[in-house]
Amino acid sequence: MRSRSHAAPSFAETDRGYGYDAALEEAWRCLQCEDPPCEKGCPAAVGVRTFIRKIRNHDLVGAALTVRAANVLGGSCARVCATDEQCRRECTRSKLDRAIDIAGLQRFVCDYERKTRATFERPGPDTGKRVAVVGSGPAGLAAAAELARLGHRVTVLERERRPGGMLSHGIPAMRLPLSVVRHEIAALQKLGVRFRAGRTVRGLADLKGFDAAIVALGLTRGARLGIPGEDLPGVRDALAVLGAKASGKKLRLGRRVVVIGGGNTAMDAARTALRLGAREVTVIYRRAERDMPAWSHEIERARAEGVDIRPNTMPLAFVRRGKKLGAVRCAVTVPGEVDQSGRARPVPVKGATFDLAADDVLVAAGEQADEALCQAFGLEIREGVVVRRRGGARDGAAVFVAGDLAQRERTVVQALADGREAARRVDAHLGGPGKTATLPRLPEEVDLGISFCGVKFKNPFLLAAAPPTDDLEMLRAGLRAGWAGAVLKTTAVESEPVELKYPMMTGYDVFGRRVVGLGNIDLISEHHIDVIEKRMQALRGEFPDRVLVGSIMGSARSDWETLVRRLEAAGADIIECSFSCPQGTLGGEGSFSGQMLGQNVELTRQVTSWIKGAARRCPVVIKITPQVADIAAVANAVREGGADAVCASNTIPSLMGVDVERFQPLPDVGGLASFSGLSGPAILPITLRNIALVAQHSKLPVTGTGGPANWRDAAQMMLVGAHNVQFCTAVMTFGYDIIDDLVSGLAWHLRALGLHSPAELVGRALPRLATHDRLQQKGKVRSRIDERQCVRCGRCVITCRDGGHRAIDFGRDRRPRVDDERCVGCGMCAAVCPVSGTIRMQVLAST
Repeated sequence: MRSRSHAAPSFAETDRGYGYDAALEEAWRCLQCEDPPCEKGCPAAVGVRTFIRKIRNHDLVGAALTVRAANVLGGSCARVCATDEQCRRECTRSKLDRAIDIAGLQRFVCDYERKTRATFERPGPDTGKRVAVVGSGPAGLAAAAELARLGHRVTVLERERRPGGMLSHGIPAMRLPLSVVRHEIAALQKLGVRFRAGRTVRGLADLKGFDAAIVALGLTRGARLGIPGEDLPGVRDALAVLGAKASGKKLRLGRRVVVIGGGNTAMDAARTALRLGAREVTVIYRRAERDMPAWSHEIERARAEGVDIRPNTMPLAFVRRGKKLGAVRCAVTVPGEVDQSGRARPVPVKGATFDLAADDVLVAAGEQADEALCQAFGLEIREGVVVRRRGGARDGAAVFVAGDLAQRERTVVQALADGREAARRVDAHLGGPGKTATLPRLPEEVDLGISFCGVKFKNPFLLAAAPPTDDLEMLRAGLRAGWAGAVLKTTAVESEPVELKYPMMTGYDVFGRRVVGLGNIDLISEHHIDVIEKRMQALRGEFPDRVLVGSIMGSARSDWETLVRRLEAAGADIIECSFSCPQGTLGGEGSFSGQMLGQNVELTRQVTSWIKGAARRCPVVIKITPQVADIAAVANAVREGGADAVCASNTIPSLMGVDVERFQPLPDVGGLASFSGLSGPAILPITLRNIALVAQHSKLPVTGTGGPANWRDAAQMMLVGAHNVQFCTAVMTFGYDIIDDLVSGLAWHLRALGLHSPAELVGRALPRLATHDRLQQKGKVRSRIDERQCVRCGRCVITCRDGGHRAIDFGRDRRPRVDDERCVGCGMCAAVCPVSGTIRMQVLAST
């Protein structure tokens, strides 16, 4: 019961959903399982692993398209789906702590797509076939979308003035805002689906002119209780009340409202009653609370708003007080024998009856179909499910059934899945393949192809020379996944010994985030040129449109020249030469004396000239090391040696850690360790600097590598001069299929910027790089905190107090305040703020 002073709650959505930072944090909790169990728990077969991975990789449009490819009502389902009984129940993460909030992340990406109007689909090639869909609930909408994707001409017939079925008329706005449903219906209209709303469809006669029809009527009527007084004024069907409110009708309920039922509809009715003027709302349910079909969080939401939940209470009759309803006569129940539902049958306690005062009663004791209308469509109903279809439409159209009438698992997502499956059956009946339509993933305005050293790449992403390119089947898998090319792992002549040590990989974790960096003591490939050239030949025949790069390392001039000629003959498009393996070099004393070749400017120039002189067809790319005092000098030496391009840059020599209990450096190889080559996100800032310096000073094309994990990283590398980007650690950590996120994310980003090619990014940021002495502001810089976004954690206060200028303090109201007299605009507060965009640096006008 609510106190008299407590204002009635509003119909505004009660769950605010995730912001960008929180969504990223939750997405990074996902384990990205192989053969993910969560997807098996989703009736709609949403690619859960894929769309969450896309959130992590900042491809929000791609994430939304992944959801909508399987679930055209993704935004609605995210709010009303029984995830605890479906996908989340199967989540592997729950074995560690708690399951991933899959619905919350799905809502986040669908809301992003809705608010940004990021994209709409287009219909498939026209088949000329006309299909009617009767009913516009989840099953009908899903069927209509799938049929339109398959190219059929679809008309949805709906008796209500607003399509959406229970989504529009049965679920209140605080759970599912109407704007979400409208957006998803608008998406169907963009697909070419026509809606004939506000017109009663009476039966088969209304299906004339259609080649097929799907009847998706749903359960639109509340079940009657069959107890005395049910026809008294004030005893209402909960579904009718919810529908009337959703339709905009003015309703007012009495002070005391009783809701009968234990499902989500009962919880919706109870919470709606509070918003329609009720002061006391009581839900009665004849079984124990644990048996209530409503989701536990919906029960708790109702209870938190002041709804009184009374389990083990059975309605016996409605009691008249004068000319209207006055009370509900109830009996206390105890559990009896287990019935067909698997629950204990409620047994009234003899003599334990009481009257519960009520001005209005909302009956939510189950839903049922409009049997007369079903019969008009030739459908025989038994226990709420179609058991037989009698005949077809009078003009020969075939009639199919979908949704609640077709199965007993009555949830929004199950109805949607059934509607989509019915559409495929219709398509097969009409001569189509009966399979899911192929959906466009990328904007037509963008061509991701790019030219590098005269070689055309289908996109700017390729696999770097590393373990993912040291196996023929792995190479095939990567190229099939969509990578534009691959640099086969660095090889040498047959006489050169290569001995690998194990374990060779060490992860560098930061604040619980795994593999922020990856250290390796790997060397070049154990497979010599005789093996690599055969792989190159095989791949050349299988993937004629992909770029194949041979990577080589030699210890003598003849080795380099031999390797170049053999790889050219095998079909390589480009030759990449590793001057920068940090774990060791080929040859010993009397050769390069154990140093990386790329650390010696003169040797870099000389060896480059040998290689370029040997090349007859392929461009030559020199892969340099970041472990030099002057990387520009090395890049210039590469240019002077005649190379066509530079690869910037290799891994960074590092010590990956020390076991503080055993005093053992890592990796532990028989009690000893050596320095590793560090890669991964931890080195991206160093790589960006190196690419910029190489591009500025050598003027050669650059292929970037060293640290990229997603398309945003790659875009940054391109903005400072890279023409394409090589990936290694991200692939080893998350798999080849991240290429889908790279391609999708970059394409949609370019479209948002009004650009048409990644070539338009190359070097765009270089003119804004300057020496420190040239950096100037037009006025003083001060920190500004957006109080609307601030969560009042005080991180900015701590960092400014202990590491800045003591310019931010906390008031009693926990609002951080900036003292402009002390603040210098250093930016540390913005760096540590947990809510990105909350703190910015403002340049004040000079006085």
